[in-house]
Amino acid sequence: MEEKPIEALIEKIAKECEEASADKWTITKIVKELSAEDSKSIKIMRKKALEMLKKLDPKAAAIYTSFQRMQVRTSSQLIEGFDRGNIIKSLLRETNVPRGVAEKIGHEVEEKIKDLEIESISTSLIREMVNVKLLEYGHENIRNQYTRLGLPVFEAGKKTEKKPYNNMAIMTEYNLLRIIPSKLGRMHLSSEIFIGELQDFSTKPVAINIIPKAGENPKDTVFNMLEKANKASRFYSWRPNFFGVNATIASNVGKKTAKEAAMLFARASKAIFLNKKAVPAFNTMTLFESESFGKEIERESMVAAANTVLKLGSEDSEPVFENAIAIDTKYKLKLLHKHMPKTVLNCRNTEPALVNGIALEGKGICTFAAINLTLIALGCKRNETAFFEEIGKKAKAVSELDRIKRKELLQKSYVKKQGIKIEELSSAIALDSLLEASKIASGTEKTNEAISFAEKALAELKSHLPEHFVATELKNRQAINRFEAKNKKEFKHYEKKAGEEKIWKSNAICKNYSFAARAENRKELNELIDSNVRIIEFKEKNE
Repeated sequence: MEEKPIEALIEKIAKECEEASADKWTITKIVKELSAEDSKSIKIMRKKALEMLKKLDPKAAAIYTSFQRMQVRTSSQLIEGFDRGNIIKSLLRETNVPRGVAEKIGHEVEEKIKDLEIESISTSLIREMVNVKLLEYGHENIRNQYTRLGLPVFEAGKKTEKKPYNNMAIMTEYNLLRIIPSKLGRMHLSSEIFIGELQDFSTKPVAINIIPKAGENPKDTVFNMLEKANKASRFYSWRPNFFGVNATIASNVGKKTAKEAAMLFARASKAIFLNKKAVPAFNTMTLFESESFGKEIERESMVAAANTVLKLGSEDSEPVFENAIAIDTKYKLKLLHKHMPKTVLNCRNTEPALVNGIALEGKGICTFAAINLTLIALGCKRNETAFFEEIGKKAKAVSELDRIKRKELLQKSYVKKQGIKIEELSSAIALDSLLEASKIASGTEKTNEAISFAEKALAELKSHLPEHFVATELKNRQAINRFEAKNKKEFKHYEKKAGEEKIWKSNAICKNYSFAARAENRKELNELIDSNVRIIEFKEKNE
């Protein structure tokens, strides 16, 4: 983006000082000082102007401070400084209003907002104030162009009583205004935390793991499970996950029939799940007989079904699912043909589910939230006590969000009607760049020391969360982008996360939490299984 000339920035600040009631003599002195500055940063120049105002005209300084404190909550779920220029640009872009009228209205709306003496305002409220001004000046036709189409808060709430209401813009605004406490909402808007699927906060759990039930024959089994998944997709934010499809369709059938059913499942899935979301759904096949299946399973049929699905998945340029394999011993991997999955779920000691890439004990995810751990680390460099205190505060905030969300969902009649048992769902808290944040906070560049510090950070986090929470690595692209933009803006920090999964080997982080370790050959894969790492991403070097 092209920088504004320094003269334009100084002129802008001079105008702001004038609007703060500073006299001409004071403004002239400020302009002279700013002209000698090398910086072209409006933030730095405003800080300099405020310092001078405090010395020359304290009353004007107080007004100027209130102007700079004004923040706007945007439709992009961000908090930005107020700028009346955005009102003018918006009017000119969306309507055929003359520039002079747009500038006059922008100035008058700004003055009205300053009179209100509030710290923040939403873009929707600013738009309403602009519309009032348009009507005052007799521009009803322009007001009709500029008005916002939406629902009153009460009507939005009514629409969520019998089924989820899927208007993203309206429900995001509704949840921020009506459901989520303003303090917690501001933490999301300022990218200190991230609330996953904010538009569904009061209407849907995040994810579900489906364990299929065997029908009268394999064909019925396939279509019953796909019908259940398709129905579930309307009541959960993320696409559904399967566990043990290959075992279920192999119940009491021969190898040939199991292969045919597996082929039907793969092809029918592609026909049904066309609208893929950013977070992939996982299809975890099992190579051992889990107690959750109930019926007797033919081992050869179960393995044949798994190999068929993996083969078809490897041939598909746009696979519907992220295929994974659950094992209880490393020797079971020998049952697979050459089509190895990218993800291995280790069930040697426990039987976790793989829900959208997160290993957990529950049947799905109620709440997904993330903590900007790097931001905390940058603000608490070499101060372990402050770092852990901030982790505790953020964990408690996420825990409170989870409590509110569960309470809201339990009040929805359709949740009970659909058989959704909120109490059986886990919740997930994701951390960005755990290793890098640990290095920043501890002040070390030694990997082993950073890993030890990371283990302490995770233990501190867990101590502030209910038992149903699982800690995981952040892979949500929307959250990552928001956090990176925040950290760049606040600290001029650029992420260096790449390759962390190579570091999480056999330490406690991969054993006790949902952090994946990477294996680059069969030997490493077997070693990670033996050391009880939960999730292993397998990618051979020669691929």
